[in-house]
Amino acid sequence: MRIRKLRKNDFFLLNELDWTPLPKERDSIYLILAVDQGKCSFIAEQEGEFLGVVLATRGADGGSIYVNHLLVKGGSRQRGVGKSLMDRLEKYAAKEGARRIWLFCHAELEGYYESRGYCERYDFLTPELKKYIRTVKGVHAYLKEIQPARHSGDR
Repeated sequence: MRIRKLRKNDFFLLNELDWTPLPKERDSIYLILAVDQGKCSFIAEQEGEFLGVVLATRGADGGSIYVNHLLVKGGSRQRGVGKSLMDRLEKYAAKEGARRIWLFCHAELEGYYESRGYCERYDFLTPELKKYIRTVKGVHAYLKEIQPARHSGDR
């Protein structure tokens, strides 16, 4: 399996994927991610076949990365594709000085993210946003603090 950075022309791939239950009209988001956020978004492929993608957005201050989507193709699930994509994103974050990665997930994925060191947290949101996220969107906020990458000269 090969993990590579998202490229601009990957927009066409992203736009054709089954993002159920997301509406197809989200193509402008995929275009923005492919054109502007390719450095922190990654695709997994094997022998030219798409296996999965993690689409992420770097915060304006550079200190945080938000995971927009983690999608693994049906036949590739339970084979370490999601883990490899998230490992690559976390390595990128540490190398580039991001201090945290955060995301929203549904209850059935909580165990997966907790096993990767993510914790359910809302302290970075206002109480009104927390209520909206939990009651209207029906998702949970998860965050992982990232340790900076050690350089060869560090001890």
